[in-house]
Amino acid sequence: MNEVLLTSKAERLAEKAENLSSFSGLKLLHVKKQISLILGQIGKNGIFDEYTKHDISHIDFMLDSLEWIIPLETQEKLTSANWLMITLSIYFHDLGMLVTKEEFKERKKSSFTSFKQSIIDGNYGLDYKDKIISLDGPERQDRFIYQEFVRKTHAERIKYWILDEFDPNFQNNTQVVSEIKKLISNIDYMFRRDLALICESHHLSDLDDFDKYKPNQQYGPTSDEVVNLHYSALILRTADLLHITSDRTPSIEYNLINPTDPISQEEWAKQKAIKAIRPQVKKNSEGILDNSIPKDTLEIIALFQEEKGFFGLVSYINYANKQLKDNYKYNEAANKSFGNQYDYPWRNIDDSNIETKDFEKRQFEFVLDQTKILDLLVGHTLYNDSTVVLRELIQNGIDASKLKRHELDLNKREYEYLPEIKIKWQENTRELSFLDNGTGMTLDIIQNHLLKVGSSRYQDESFKKKYPNFSAISRFGIGLLTCFLIADDIDILTKSCDSDKAILLKIKKIHGKYLLKYLSPDKIPDELKKHGTEIKLHVRADVDLSNIEEEIKKWILIPKCKLSLEVSDKIISIGYESPGDILKSHLKENGFNVDEKHIRVKEIEKDGVTLAFALRYIEHWKEWDFLEYTNTERHNLHPIGTCIEGIRVDFNTPGFRGRNLYALVNTSGKNAPKTNVARSNIELTPERESLLFSIYQLYLEHISGELQNLRNIGFSITWAANEANWMLNSFIRNIRYSNNRDVKIEDFNTFERALSKVKFVLIEKNTNREVISVNELKELNHFWSIDCASYSSADSLIKEVKSSNTSALSLLNTIFENEDSNTEHIDYLLCNQQSDKIIDNIITENFQVDTIKLIPEQRRLDLRWSLIKEKIWEEIIPLEEEYNGGRNNYNRCLVQLRDIEIDKSISQIAINSSNALFILRNSELNTYLVKLINELSDKSQEDRFALSQTVSIINSFFYYKELNKGKIEEFIQSRFQRRNNRDIENIVWNRIDKEELITVILKTNFIKYDTTIWYRRELY
Repeated sequence: MNEVLLTSKAERLAEKAENLSSFSGLKLLHVKKQISLILGQIGKNGIFDEYTKHDISHIDFMLDSLEWIIPLETQEKLTSANWLMITLSIYFHDLGMLVTKEEFKERKKSSFTSFKQSIIDGNYGLDYKDKIISLDGPERQDRFIYQEFVRKTHAERIKYWILDEFDPNFQNNTQVVSEIKKLISNIDYMFRRDLALICESHHLSDLDDFDKYKPNQQYGPTSDEVVNLHYSALILRTADLLHITSDRTPSIEYNLINPTDPISQEEWAKQKAIKAIRPQVKKNSEGILDNSIPKDTLEIIALFQEEKGFFGLVSYINYANKQLKDNYKYNEAANKSFGNQYDYPWRNIDDSNIETKDFEKRQFEFVLDQTKILDLLVGHTLYNDSTVVLRELIQNGIDASKLKRHELDLNKREYEYLPEIKIKWQENTRELSFLDNGTGMTLDIIQNHLLKVGSSRYQDESFKKKYPNFSAISRFGIGLLTCFLIADDIDILTKSCDSDKAILLKIKKIHGKYLLKYLSPDKIPDELKKHGTEIKLHVRADVDLSNIEEEIKKWILIPKCKLSLEVSDKIISIGYESPGDILKSHLKENGFNVDEKHIRVKEIEKDGVTLAFALRYIEHWKEWDFLEYTNTERHNLHPIGTCIEGIRVDFNTPGFRGRNLYALVNTSGKNAPKTNVARSNIELTPERESLLFSIYQLYLEHISGELQNLRNIGFSITWAANEANWMLNSFIRNIRYSNNRDVKIEDFNTFERALSKVKFVLIEKNTNREVISVNELKELNHFWSIDCASYSSADSLIKEVKSSNTSALSLLNTIFENEDSNTEHIDYLLCNQQSDKIIDNIITENFQVDTIKLIPEQRRLDLRWSLIKEKIWEEIIPLEEEYNGGRNNYNRCLVQLRDIEIDKSISQIAINSSNALFILRNSELNTYLVKLINELSDKSQEDRFALSQTVSIINSFFYYKELNKGKIEEFIQSRFQRRNNRDIENIVWNRIDKEELITVILKTNFIKYDTTIWYRRELY
């Protein structure tokens, strides 16, 4: 091993810091020797041992590169303490990547298992997952994943090691930690803390945090003990970023460089293709290389013989280029904010000197026709309503005003700020202007977002990091293009607090060039002298803005700022405080007496969602029901729909399509759903589902509240529960189970989930009645239902008893006497099970009958319904209407598939209850139907229709006697003749063997136990 010396200029300058009181006792040469020993001892036969050097040469390379990375003038400004910080950070920054063979063996003791699982789950992308799975064998896969895990966390590892603190991801490598502690334990804690933060910084994206990386950190009384931590972090990141020559792969997590092909990073290391990276000498005006011209570009010298490694390098260069640009931007900001003059010139990497063998290094790509793309974006392809420009520019102003308020709140500044947006339309000059007193725009925002189609400032990673809790309406970065729907020329005047001057941007046509001009504050409107933006459109002569007030009010409902429109010297206030205020105002304008006695508006807020709906009081039923408007009124522009951050994006009753309720919802905050590009629909995301869940829950809680109100004024719990279910069914109008296709719930699964949480289910338990939710019913695991006339009578009787929660079972026990009542097996009784109610259909979708019990002397049928996953019954709807999408719950047929507990006295082949017809397993009919189910139930719509028709035919024969083949054929033929549709007949007989069906009917004794018929009548 070569002798370890302090050979670089950086080290020699850092060594001088040993004489400072803050670093007395530190011997830099000793530190380097020990670091060299650690690098030599750890890593042999471990991870990262194939292509990346672990010895001191990487450190020497980085230290030597500082001579050209740091401009000479800045080198002279750096203190010895600053050189020491940079040097030590280079010594230590990558120690966290060193993994022993033993640590890899014990990998399951770390967070590796969860990291690996997240890859398997596809959280890092499916391409990334597939590339890793393609590696040979589990050991190789684990090795690569562990390398990625360490790459991801190694900067954090070394931070914990330097600070001698517990690392939650790993068990500390005691040998390394012990050595590090010996080397720097006598250094002041503040310096060690900052060293740890800088070492960690080369893998973070927070170099804009000047509180963390202070540009003027003082460690002692002298000027030579001042360190620019921010510049030190920039230099460490740059030196590490640029050590990509043939002896080393990057320390950056491969997934960040190329998410779709992480393995390619190792490929270019294998080829040892990169020979050098160096500053590029610029050419003067005569085209001659001139070393005196300041350098800002780095160039790579390389030769690739295989294309895979080449593309790995290309991905890395793209990554590194962005890092350099960010570094440059952060350094400029630091210099400006703190009055420093530390130069960081690097902005680009030139790859023109990369050579390839036997393949073309020029990369081909799709080229977009900018002119045509812009035409598409501003044409009717995307926006089919030219008035959206009003919405887009107003919401831009709202975002800017909200951000200004947010900034002031974050900085806790005592500043009287009233957000305001002024719109002005001048018909005579055809000028339409939008002025807001929001944040305004800097030149950087104008260049990188305003004039860059598809780039929204609010979606930029640096913005989201700076303002993690800010929620903007703007999202796609194309809103400005809507201006060209009505105007060719646009003037934008903007002033930011970060700039002394305002910027005037004059845009002439969408495909033209733009003129940018700086204006002093005395030449701009008073409203913009501090901050804000004015956008002025020179509206084309063919554009009609005579209804501008109505158009703005159509979109902007709850702006959360003062919003006004000036037209013909008349100033009109726009917007309301809340959805409730909007509905009240609209109802009063349309002649409703919103007096809280006959008509009222209810507003509820929950989890960032505010829902308001109008109600009418029905004196006869003593309840507040939802107020509707007629279909003929749908042509009027009611303030109905869904708003996101106060901007209306949907014009339907919230949660419905085609429903005519006076209801309006507004959602705001980070969890608000997102719209599509044209804002014509809400995207199908978990946030949309969450919004709909809240909407449905708030509707349903109102109905539940009416149930409680009825109880409070003296009605029995049975009466109140029945009324609540009537309100519920009236509210949704049996949408899922009817033929009405004009009205539908927007997301029925989400509605059912919300409905299952609200208390609507009436049960009897412990001789009392109570109302519970479907979810609470599921927790009971089972319940009983009763079909008999005496129970129905008892139920009707206790319904009329005021303020009662009396049990109908108790009444039955009295009527039949306890010994003969046969109710001891019933622990939980479902009281309000009626199959025409939506909530009962949800219940029957979750519960199955697993016990059938007859009490003949009471003409009674008891069914136990249980939560059983295994399918016991196959449901068939035996109606012709099913083919047309209909459904009638009175005629459900359930065919038994598995054995259940059933009363031994039952000899019939079927049982008819008020809920359904149950065809039992003890017959040839059941065997035949099960065969058809296996053949047809999971097939096409026509197959299911044929099965439905067959069951409908079979059910009819329960009402016939003395059957023969001729009579059966005549009956079947007459059914199809009544339909007068040969297609239906063909669908059935192409799938059903007619002769086999007739044979089964002839063999079947059509006798059923029927609780609904207890009187004599003649059969056909």
